[in-house]
Amino acid sequence: MTKKPIIGIVGKPQCDDIIWNKICISNEIKDALNKNGAIAIGIIPQSKIKERIEGKPFSYQNYYLNEESLNDLYQTIDMCDGIILEGGITICDYEQEIAKYCIKNNIPLLGICCGAINMCLATGGSISFDDYDYLKKNHFNLDNMEMHKVNINNDSKLFNLINKNNFIVNSIHKCKIDNPGEYSAKGYSDDNIIELIELDDTGFNIGVQWHPEFITNKPEQNLIFKKFIEHINKNIL
Repeated sequence: MTKKPIIGIVGKPQCDDIIWNKICISNEIKDALNKNGAIAIGIIPQSKIKERIEGKPFSYQNYYLNEESLNDLYQTIDMCDGIILEGGITICDYEQEIAKYCIKNNIPLLGICCGAINMCLATGGSISFDDYDYLKKNHFNLDNMEMHKVNINNDSKLFNLINKNNFIVNSIHKCKIDNPGEYSAKGYSDDNIIELIELDDTGFNIGVQWHPEFITNKPEQNLIFKKFIEHINKNIL
């Protein structure tokens, strides 16, 4: 029996529940991983919620992250061959701790939308809400799977993986990456919004501002997951 790589999807709080504070995993990301030959498991914080801060367009949840709870969280990450930080409307401190741990230990990491934002924040970067109304109109639509074009650099890792330097994507974000931190901006929309960030190392550490899990019918979008898994397979065999 062929051993499949295990990919951890970092859970996101779902704050609109009446009673329960649930942490959810994207079925679409799980399906994209399964489709391309990986096993998906959920990664959740190993501590209680410390505070919730409501905001626009994001809410924030902070957890009690002491040495013990962080070590427990890292132990769950070590069970995985790669990690995905998924999108959503809540930013959590544990997500940024996971990004830092992946960078430090060269664990393959893929960030999607808010996941890419957490990668930036984890490395000293920043986001901007200055163009909220513009972004809400031009970069946020739950139904349009062909929202705008993304242009990526020919020297980017993603170009090397998918062999395509521009394509049409969906878009579900109302803020923008202002400073990518330790990452390099390698792709932009036509209106100069950062859409692709990469860490300048030899590993797989890439963040995208769109949602490839919703458009895996597009060959280049499915390749993001396929090449992520292929990279992992090369390192665990």
